[in-house]
Amino acid sequence: MQPLISIALCTYNGAKYLHQQLTSILNQTYKNIEVIIVDDSSTDDTIDIVKTFEKSYPQIKLYQNKQNLGFNKNFEKAITLTTGDYIAISDQDDIWELNKLELLLNHIGENWLIFSNSVFVDEHNNDLNKTLLQQTSELGKRDFRSLLFYNFVTGHTVLFKRIFITYILPIPNEGYYDWWMGFIALYHQKIAYLNSNLTRHRIHSSSVMNKEEQANSSKQNEARFLEKTKNLEILKDYANLSTEDKHLITELYNSFTKKSRYNTFLITQMIRNYPYYFPDLKKRNLISRFNFALKMGY
Repeated sequence: MQPLISIALCTYNGAKYLHQQLTSILNQTYKNIEVIIVDDSSTDDTIDIVKTFEKSYPQIKLYQNKQNLGFNKNFEKAITLTTGDYIAISDQDDIWELNKLELLLNHIGENWLIFSNSVFVDEHNNDLNKTLLQQTSELGKRDFRSLLFYNFVTGHTVLFKRIFITYILPIPNEGYYDWWMGFIALYHQKIAYLNSNLTRHRIHSSSVMNKEEQANSSKQNEARFLEKTKNLEILKDYANLSTEDKHLITELYNSFTKKSRYNTFLITQMIRNYPYYFPDLKKRNLISRFNFALKMGY
C-alpha cells in the first residue's frame, strides 16, 4: 500500500483562492492523502468553503483556532495534527501541478526533506515569467552556512518525512518556519532538491510576501539586516549544533548586534568563506568581499 502523505494547509481569510488550491490538491496523481486544514480565526468565507469540500472529500479534516496563533505556530499545529508517513506544506492561495506529490515522493530517497521550484503567477493565474529559484539552481556541496543569511528552502515547495518532526519542533515563535526547517535538514545533510516547477505560486495584494515587500519598501536595508540578525539569533540555539558550529553562529550573531562597520570576525569570515555563505551570488575577489562585509555588518 502507498504511504500516506499529509498536507498541512493553514488558512486565514483565504476564501478568494482556496477553491483552486484545494482542487489541485485533491486531483493529485498521488491519491493516498489527507488534508489537514487549520484555520487561524478567519472572518471571511474560508470556513464555509472548506466545509463544503469536507462534505464530499473525507480526506479533508478541518480544525479551527479559537484565537489567532500567527504564521509559525499555526503551521506547527497543522504539522502536529498530521498522521501521514510524509508531510507536505501548502499555502492557501497557490495551485499545485497535479504530479507534485508523486514526483517529490519519488525523489526524496534517504533524505528527510525535499524541496522544489515554483513559478510565480498573478491573481488571475497568469504566468509572470519568473521562478522562485534560478532554473540553474542546485544544492551542490552546500553546507549549513548557506542558510544563515538568506533562505532558499520555501515552505510551500517541501515534502518531509515524519522522523523530521522530532528535529524541527518546537518551531520558534519568530523568524520563518521554512527557513528553520531548511537549515536543520541541510545541517544534517538530509536534504534534496528537485529542480522542477511544481507549484504555481500566486503573488497578489494580500499575500504574505507582497505585504512584507510593501511594508519594508521604505527601509529595505534595515529590514533585511534585522531579518538576518533574528535568524542568526534563532539558529544559534538549535539543540543539535556541534560546539564549533554553535560558536560560529553565535559569533556571527554578535557581529550583527554590534552593528560595527569594521567587525574583524565578520570581515574575516566573508573574505575566507564567501562562496560557502553565498553560493547563489556573484563571485567576488578579496577586495569586493571586504567591501561586501562592511555593508553586511552595518
